[in-house]
Amino acid sequence: MAMIVCPNCGQPISEKAEKCVHCGMDLVSVERKHCAECGAELEAGAVVCSKCGCPVGGREQEGASETPQSANADSVKPGKRKKIIIAVVILLVVAAAATVGIVQYRKKQAEEEAARISQEYADNLETVTFLMLSGAGDAETCGNLIKQVWYNAIYEERDDATDPYTRPNGVFVSDFNTALSYLFLDSEFSSQIKDIETNQETVKSLMKDLTNPPEEHEEAYEALKEFYDAYLTFTNLVVDPSGSLQTFSEGFNEADSKAVNCYKAMELYLD
Repeated sequence: MAMIVCPNCGQPISEKAEKCVHCGMDLVSVERKHCAECGAELEAGAVVCSKCGCPVGGREQEGASETPQSANADSVKPGKRKKIIIAVVILLVVAAAATVGIVQYRKKQAEEEAARISQEYADNLETVTFLMLSGAGDAETCGNLIKQVWYNAIYEERDDATDPYTRPNGVFVSDFNTALSYLFLDSEFSSQIKDIETNQETVKSLMKDLTNPPEEHEEAYEALKEFYDAYLTFTNLVVDPSGSLQTFSEGFNEADSKAVNCYKAMELYLD
């Protein structure tokens, strides 16, 4: 057993001594307890505080039980809060990405739909243009025959194409109206006139579907309307000829030229 010196009186004592045998100084540090209520130092083994009377065990135990809980709460909550924040941020990012994706998808759909409508309109524009051109071509053929029959009936000129109408019995008819009547009663010619009328109805129906053009086709639609007006004037002259030979011929030639010029203007908008 080793000997040490008492820090208070300097006398030699055992290293295991808890109190100096010479001066009575405590050599083992004793944990000091304090009142949880008033903070006064408690005597060893005290049940209540000698200063304020607060029970020694109750408040300390309550504090001891609360402190770990508080420490635990402080150590857990920030972690949980961080996880929640991260989760919220992730959700917001996902939601934002989904929103952007939906917007882009709808925008693409709208663009594709607009392109489809534009192409469909362009196709219909081309269809009705060529229908009018075809009808005008048939009207030109029939109109030229009408003029020829009309002229030969008046001036009694022979022609293999007109003789069946101007000379049905081997002699010229006395009135050009009779010759024109024979012409319109001819099955082949009347079928051609019927085709022109059918063409007019088809074109009229298609024109109704083109009345609200997309912005990029507005100019083309204006050109189409001019062609349509010229086409109607021209074909109506042939379907129902009237006036004198001179007025019919002049009106026919003028309408024919206008229809051709309007078609040429329309060609600029066709694929």
